[in-house]
Amino acid sequence: MLAAAVGARTAADRLQAWSVVGVGAVLAALPVLFVAFGPETDPTTMGPPVVVAAGIVAVGGRLRAVGYTPGDVGIVAAWVAASAVTFAVVVAITVVTVADDPAAVGAFAATFVAPLGACGGLLAGYIDARRRRQYRRTRRTRLALEAATDGVAIVDDGEFVTVNRAHAEMYGFDAPEEMVGRSWETCHPDHERRRLDAEAMPKLDAGEAWRGEATGRRADGGTFPQELTLTPIDDGDYVCIARDIGDRRERERRLRRQTRRLKTVVESAPIILFAVDDTGDIIFIEGQGLSRLGVDPDDLRGTSVFELGVESPSVETAAERALEGESDHATLQVGGRMLKTWFTPVVEGYDIDRIIGAAMDITDRHERERRLTELHEGTRRLAYATTRTEVAEATVEVAAETLEKPLAALWRHDPGAGRHRPVAMTDAVGDATGADRADELSDISAGDPAMAAFHDGDMRRLEAGGPFDGPETVVAVPNAGAALDRADREQLLRERSEELEARASQMEFVNSIIRHDVFNGVTVIRSRAAFLADALSGRNREYAETIVKWCDDIAGLADRAQTVLSTLGDEETVDLEVVDAAGVVRTELDRLERTYPAVTFEADLPETVPVRADEALADVVGNVVTNAVEHNDREGLKVTASASVDDGRARLRVADNGAGIDPDRLEAVFDRGDRGASDDSGFGLFFVDAMIEAYGGDVSVENDDGAVFTLELPAGEPEVVAEGDAG
Repeated sequence: MLAAAVGARTAADRLQAWSVVGVGAVLAALPVLFVAFGPETDPTTMGPPVVVAAGIVAVGGRLRAVGYTPGDVGIVAAWVAASAVTFAVVVAITVVTVADDPAAVGAFAATFVAPLGACGGLLAGYIDARRRRQYRRTRRTRLALEAATDGVAIVDDGEFVTVNRAHAEMYGFDAPEEMVGRSWETCHPDHERRRLDAEAMPKLDAGEAWRGEATGRRADGGTFPQELTLTPIDDGDYVCIARDIGDRRERERRLRRQTRRLKTVVESAPIILFAVDDTGDIIFIEGQGLSRLGVDPDDLRGTSVFELGVESPSVETAAERALEGESDHATLQVGGRMLKTWFTPVVEGYDIDRIIGAAMDITDRHERERRLTELHEGTRRLAYATTRTEVAEATVEVAAETLEKPLAALWRHDPGAGRHRPVAMTDAVGDATGADRADELSDISAGDPAMAAFHDGDMRRLEAGGPFDGPETVVAVPNAGAALDRADREQLLRERSEELEARASQMEFVNSIIRHDVFNGVTVIRSRAAFLADALSGRNREYAETIVKWCDDIAGLADRAQTVLSTLGDEETVDLEVVDAAGVVRTELDRLERTYPAVTFEADLPETVPVRADEALADVVGNVVTNAVEHNDREGLKVTASASVDDGRARLRVADNGAGIDPDRLEAVFDRGDRGASDDSGFGLFFVDAMIEAYGGDVSVENDDGAVFTLELPAGEPEVVAEGDAG
């Protein structure tokens, strides 16, 4: 459809463009047709209208050639056609009223005068088309002025007659109309007005343009720098084009400041700035860094960067890559100094015009980095040393290699003997003293001058009386003793780790016995006792039921013991998930309420309390609540459970109004085997403490009108609480 619409539009434009020619051709054809088919008429009488119509055709072709739009040509054609028809009708009517043969005379008159009348229409249409064309041009000019970012105004007799919006806004006016009628002098301070009168106005009077910088004044009295272009036009008027150059002045000011700073840097800092042309020749080189190298910049200008005599392939490679359009850098050594050099290509059009670069003296930094690397390596050797001997040897090696003190030895304080004994030395010490081993060196006793360095913890130089019988520096190195102590601790840690591994193996063995032998045995005993309980009666039935109950208790105890053994033996066996602790507490309280109807259980809990735990949390809560019941008189006993969440930690609080716990036993209630506040096996609260620790939490107890147990657990995300964990 779009193609069809474009095609139709093109056809319509083409038709309008040739419409005047078409109307002229029709007017030329009418006399010919009248002579050929009308009343007998002398052909020469129709010559004038034919000639006039041919002139209209020629004018139509000319309009098309000089660039009138199809619309303009169509307007001219409309005027021509309307004038021809109107003139012909008027004349024909007039002639018909007086002629003897109205039809023939009227047709002759209309045919003859129509082209003549069209001439008037052609003139009127041409004037109308020119007026429309001029209007469009004026409108485009006005739109261009309004869209211009520079201020444009026309000044007539010293006053603004045309002003665009940019010009008005530049001088602080809200609308261009506010400036129309104002004198140009109001837009400049007095001193600037006098200067323009003296410099610019004489040139405008002479018909010449003037361009320069000036100071403008805004409506509020503020001034700003501007660039003016004044161009004379007809009758003494001139066009004023103004541009605010305040931003450009600020950029130039910053550029000058940066240039001064760069010059200061180049003249003071140990750097070298250079430029290389597209053939590799140095065309500019300056910088304080050249003086450190003892090089005159004049000696390097004109020299190829590839012929400097510097044996550094990386520099040549970097320069070649820059000439190919890629930035690069390289490090080179010149006269014992280390230089890091950067190369950056400068592109003009599509070609590499030159290379600019900088070189910085990094000798001192390179030396510091080398020393730091050696120090780091020495520290790493100390950190990985695992025995006393390795630590001592690493210490003297760091002193010799990194601190550049080849005569290095290490004495360690012996508190029992009140002296320092040698533990390590460098080969240079052996050569100087004749000692083959460190223990052959002399001890440093309380009366030796070197002992003062160790007591004060500082560094001092001894001219005599030192361990090597000559001028030397004695340094107290407390970290060396700490490193030796660390080696002892690590040896002890390795021994403890081996002991723990053996104990874990033993726990796994006990765990396997509980899983297989105890559980299997208790299961068999319980099944037999249950069978006997169903078959017996009286006291024998009670005995059998007691056996069943004890089997259940032993199975529960064994199950908790197995959980604790797994937790203590391998932390990774606890697979934490998000559990609703509030639901777990409610479930346990409901269960115990049925078991102990004489006890009052209350819960002050939020709807949910998500924590990080596992399914054993129910046993943990059950043990705490059961402990409160079992160790108090149940008559009038009340157990209250509450919970809160704060700073990513959830706190479960179980309180009773019983007798509380003996203050002397508060610290021991969670110990394995303690029966003072735990179940008869002494295992219940130990189980609670072990599991809470495995969850990453903490458990505590205090007396407050009874015993109060607080279980602190890491909080979880509410939206991922495992199904079924809410009880």
